[in-house]
Amino acid sequence: MYELLSKLYYKDQKTYLNEFEKRFNSYGTVKLPFHIKPYKSSEEFECFYVNHQELDLLHEQIMKQSKLIQSIVHRLPPIAIQQYIQAKLIDELLSTNEIEGVHSTKEEMETVIEIIVRKESSKKKNIRHLSLMKSYFSLLSETKTTLEKIEDIRDIYDHLVQEEIKKENQLDGELFRKQPVDVVTTTNKIIHRGVYPEESIKTKLRQLINFLNEHPSPMLYRIAISHYYFGYIHPFYDGNGRTARYISSMYLAKELDFLTALTLSYSTNKLKQMYYDAFSEANHPRNKGELTFFCETFFQIIHKAQNDILADLLEKEQRMNMLFSLVKELNIGDETKENLIFILGQNHIFGIQGKGMTKKELIQLTEKTEYVIRKALDELKQAGWIEFRKRKPIEVALSAKLANQLSSDGEH
Repeated sequence: MYELLSKLYYKDQKTYLNEFEKRFNSYGTVKLPFHIKPYKSSEEFECFYVNHQELDLLHEQIMKQSKLIQSIVHRLPPIAIQQYIQAKLIDELLSTNEIEGVHSTKEEMETVIEIIVRKESSKKKNIRHLSLMKSYFSLLSETKTTLEKIEDIRDIYDHLVQEEIKKENQLDGELFRKQPVDVVTTTNKIIHRGVYPEESIKTKLRQLINFLNEHPSPMLYRIAISHYYFGYIHPFYDGNGRTARYISSMYLAKELDFLTALTLSYSTNKLKQMYYDAFSEANHPRNKGELTFFCETFFQIIHKAQNDILADLLEKEQRMNMLFSLVKELNIGDETKENLIFILGQNHIFGIQGKGMTKKELIQLTEKTEYVIRKALDELKQAGWIEFRKRKPIEVALSAKLANQLSSDGEH
C-alpha cells in the first residue's frame, strides 16, 4: 500500500525524510514543471509523482473500460445514444453545480435542453444555465478539444459560470482576478491561498496549458495533475471548480470517450469528500509537492464513473433486446407505426425520465410527413400503445402498459 508522506511524518520523522528523498530521486518518479508554495509554508516545492504499480494498473483499467464503453455505444442505435447523452448531461450539470453549492433544479436543466435540442424559443429573456448547457453540448461536437492560450480559459469561464457569479465575485483583472483570494472551510479556516498577483496567474496558466499539451507523461496523468494545479492557481474568485472540471472533461472526451467525460462531475459529487481530501493533501506542506495521491484519487473517480456507465449501459442494452421482441410481438403490420414504437421505446429506456418526444422530433427521425405521423400517432393511441403527454406542442410517450413491459424486471 502506497502511503501518504504526511502520514509517515507523524509515525517517524527520520523515516519520513528518507522516504521523501527516495521517492523524489527514484527512477519511477516524474518531476513536473511546477512549483507550489503551500499556505503558511516558508518552503516552495517542486511537484512530482511516482508511477507505482497500483496507479499504473488503475490507469490501464481506465483505458480498457473506455474501449468497452465505446464498443457498447457502437452496438446501440444512434437515437438511443442521443437520448442517453441528454439524460447524462442533466445529471452532470446538476452535479457540477451541487459540488460548488450552486442551487439548480432538474426542471431548469430540462428546459434548457429542450431549447437547445428542440430549438424551442422561450418567452423568458434570461434562461438560467443556457450558456452552461451549450458549453457542454460543444464538448460533443468537438468544436474545441484543447486549450491553446490563456484567453481560452477566460472564454470557458464566461460561457460556463459567468451568469451565476455574484456581484462581489465578478472579475476585476484584465482576464482573471486582481485581488488575492483564500479557500476556506465551512468554519472559515483558510486552507489555501490562490496565486497572486494577476501576472503570476497568467504565467502559471501558460505553464499549465503547455504541460497539458506537450508534456511526455501519459495524457490521463496530465489531466489529473492539471486539474489539481488549476485549483492551486485559483484564477477566479468563484467558479474555479466548475471551470476545472469542464477543462478536464474536454480532454477526457478526446483521450477516452464522451460518456466518461460527461460523468466526471456526477462521479466527483458521489465521492466529494475524497475529492476535497485529495486537494488538501496535495496542498499540505508535509506532502512536499507530491501529486501521486491526487492522481490516484482522480483515477478512482474516473474508474467509478466508468463502472456506473457500464452497469447502466448493459442493463439498458438488455431492455433494448426486450424492445425488439415487444415490437415483433405487437405484430403492428405497418412500418411507420413500428418505427414510432421503436423510437419511443428507446426514448423510454435511455431518455430523460418522464419526458416524451415531440411530433416535430418524430417527423425528423422518420422522415415522414406531418400528416402520416399524426395519423399513425392517433391509431397507436387508439390501440393503447402510446399516450399524449402534451397537446401543444404534441408530445407523446409509450403507454404505461408497454413501458412496464420494458422495465428491467418486466415480463411479457
